Amino acid sequence: MKGLPSTIPVVPVVRNLYLARSRDRLDPVRLRAVQDRLLTGLVRHAHANVPYYRRVLPADAVAALSTAADLAALPMLDRATLRDLPPAELMATGFTPDNTREAPTSGSSGVPIRPFYSEGDLGYLRATYLQDLLASGLRPWDRIGYFRVGEFRPHRLQRLGLARTVHVNTSRSLDEQVDAFLSGRPTFLWGFPGCIATLVDELRRRKVVYRGVHTVIFAGETLTPEARADVLGYFGARGHEVYASVEAYTIARTCTEGTMHLRSADVVVEVLHDDSSVSLEDGEGEILVTRLHAEAMPLIRYRLGDRVLIEPDDCPCRVFHTPILRRIQGRTEDRVVAADGRTVHANFLTNPAVMPTAGIRGVQVLQHRPGAVEILLVPSPSAPADLAVTVRDAVAAVATDFEVTARTVDSITPEANGKVRMVKIVREATA
Repeated sequence: MKGLPSTIPVVPVVRNLYLARSRDRLDPVRLRAVQDRLLTGLVRHAHANVPYYRRVLPADAVAALSTAADLAALPMLDRATLRDLPPAELMATGFTPDNTREAPTSGSSGVPIRPFYSEGDLGYLRATYLQDLLASGLRPWDRIGYFRVGEFRPHRLQRLGLARTVHVNTSRSLDEQVDAFLSGRPTFLWGFPGCIATLVDELRRRKVVYRGVHTVIFAGETLTPEARADVLGYFGARGHEVYASVEAYTIARTCTEGTMHLRSADVVVEVLHDDSSVSLEDGEGEILVTRLHAEAMPLIRYRLGDRVLIEPDDCPCRVFHTPILRRIQGRTEDRVVAADGRTVHANFLTNPAVMPTAGIRGVQVLQHRPGAVEILLVPSPSAPADLAVTVRDAVAAVATDFEVTARTVDSITPEANGKVRMVKIVREATA
């Protein structure tokens, strides 16, 4: 792209790293003031400079907005709208696809998105990403293994042997992923939990002992506690979790206590409840995200497509002071159909309060026809022989409107991007 650097500029990242780190630990009052100030500037910028927002944002609501609570007066942005609008409708004056960076999503929701970022946006976002790594234990001489489809652009510090990267392309075959991993010899991992767990299984099958990894950051999908412990046990590593997306970057990150705190200085999070009411950083429902650093393509009250549970901060770490992302309950698309045609979220089947997780390394819900679900279970070596029966009985006791079956399988086939879908609709062949 004309005028864009071919490598990641280091100076803006270093400059923004100090800013991001200082905001990370602000007390709640000061943090809210920073959030409100950034949000007010973002909304006014979007209304003044972005064609789409100039049409849909009420001018009086924009003028009156001064706190995150005032967002409720503005319309939401859904994935289909973002997908269908031409980039020029959503990009601010002065920005085009030619002078920004495109970062397409993986498409795991079924609605692929093409956000665009200015180098100014990326300077701050890369800094917050680096802060995530450093706070999780990254050392300058580590080799970072990324489990993802697309590669990162190189940065100049790699020439000095600092923060070198190893790309494990999750769209490639398992053999190719293992080859990339072993040849790159990473010491610090980041990526899809299911892909990392599958690689560990293959290394074990080959009787490969690899103890060079000291930290694993799980991001992009959920993993059962047993599978997480298995990965960390194999490497002898510490574990952290990050909740992030291409559209919003880091939304939440675990602290030293393993609690996932919202990054409230970088994003405003709202929760859209099933009764259509909305809460700011609290409750259970669909997450709405507003990224606060977005000059090129602001996304205001963006429906990311995930269901979450957010609760007040009760963490003893006393490092972060933001609400806690207690649980990511899956995609809003992860729904099953009852026999009477009702559509319900599959979380009521897979919630740990319903489904026993002991002995389970992977799970997927298949629906072949309305009113019936089949639960696929990848058992751990310590799983009881009657795992499928135990899970079926536990789920059937709650899902009384469904015919529930369960069976164990050796593995669950991921999608092309490397992720495993929690719910998969399987159309039965017709005669």
